[in-house]
Amino acid sequence: MSGSLLRMAAVLASFLLTDMAVAQVGPHAVINVSKNLLRVYNARDAAALRELLAPTLQAKYTLDDLRLTLARCHGLTHEIDRFSLPSWGARRFGFFGVYAESSVLEMVLEIDEDEKIIHWMITDDVTAKEQQCTLSAMP
Repeated sequence: MSGSLLRMAAVLASFLLTDMAVAQVGPHAVINVSKNLLRVYNARDAAALRELLAPTLQAKYTLDDLRLTLARCHGLTHEIDRFSLPSWGARRFGFFGVYAESSVLEMVLEIDEDEKIIHWMITDDVTAKEQQCTLSAMP
């Protein structure tokens, strides 16, 4: 009987570990999302940006909202040459350098377990209360 319980426990543990492995994003997920974001950003493609967003942000922002956000962001950055590798972060979030046409800025990027954006901000002052270039579920 104890052998059967051990086998059952092993089977249950394998299911739990499989579910946990599926839920965790890969080690380069936030970098991969940032590369897609850069391409979409420079193309000013609001529809493609919407596809990068988590469902909560897709519900919050219309295409017109995203076009306006991209316009405000481009007012701050103009074209972006590249994002750095994250200077700090983890699999689901990172703090990046933004190498833009006329300045170096900062970017915060957070993704969910499906590798969709749940928070994004480019700024020249991370402590500012108001940010012109941000998408977030937070008010």
